[in-house]
Amino acid sequence: MPTTAEQLERIAASRQQAQRRLEARQQAAAAAAAQAPTRGQEAAPAAQNARQRKKRAIDLTYCDYNLTTMHDTRGGFLLEPPAQEGGAASQAGADGSATAQAAGTAAGAASTKADRAARVEGEVSPDVQCAKCKSIDVDFNYVKYFGERVCRRCIKQYPDEYSLLTKTECREDYLLTESEMRDETRLPYWTKANPHKSTYSNMLLYLRKQVEAFAWDKWGSAEALDAEFERRAAEKQERAAKKYKKKLAGAPRRAAMPRWRAGVLAR
Repeated sequence: MPTTAEQLERIAASRQQAQRRLEARQQAAAAAAAQAPTRGQEAAPAAQNARQRKKRAIDLTYCDYNLTTMHDTRGGFLLEPPAQEGGAASQAGADGSATAQAAGTAAGAASTKADRAARVEGEVSPDVQCAKCKSIDVDFNYVKYFGERVCRRCIKQYPDEYSLLTKTECREDYLLTESEMRDETRLPYWTKANPHKSTYSNMLLYLRKQVEAFAWDKWGSAEALDAEFERRAAEKQERAAKKYKKKLAGAPRRAAMPRWRAGVLAR
C-alpha cells in the first residue's frame, strides 16, 4: 500500500524532533565537560583540608636530646645530670655573656661526667659482682634468698654448687628432717609456687652448696653419710625380710581357716 502524504508529513516531523533532542543532548554533554575542571578544582582544596585535619588529629611530640651529654651506664637507664649550683654558669646567666655561658656549660659538663663516673664506679662494687668471675650480671634471687653473689653463667657452669634442690631431694639424698629443712636461719630456702598445679602446696628450693655443707656438718662427712645410707638400707631390707617371714609363717593357718570355718558351719 503506498504511503500517503499525511504519513510522510508525520515521519518528517518525528525526524525533526529526534534531531532536536540529539542536539540538546550534545550541548548538555559539552557544557558538563566544560564545567568538570571547575568542579575538580573546587574538590581539591576540600581533600587537602581533610588531609590536614587528619594530620592535626595525630599528636606527634618530638623530644630533642643532646647525645654528647649522655653517658651509657649499662644499667638500662640514663642518669639525670645534677643541678648546677652557682659557678660560672649562674654568673653567665646573670650577665648574659655568651662567653661565660660557654665556659659554664663546659664546666657543668665536666662535673656531670665526673659525678656520673663516680656513681657508676660506686654501683659496680664488689658487693654486686659474681664471686666466681666478677661479672655484674648477678642473679639477685640468689642474693635475696641464699645470700650468694653468683651470675647466671656461673650457675649453669657450676651445678655442683649452685643448682637448686627440692625438699624431697634433701630428705632422700641428704637424710634431713622436716624440722631442719623448715629452720630458715640454719638452712635458707626459696619459696615458689608449685609448677604442677596452683592449688598444691608451695615448693621449697634449697641451694645445693648450703645443703651439702649442712649435711656434712650433721653427719660428719660424705663418707659418714654414705655409711648412714647403707645402714638404713640394711635395716629396711631386714624389716622387709622379717615381715615376709612372718607372713610366710602364718600362711598355713590362713589356708586352714576356710576349712575350719566350713566345719564349724556344717555342725
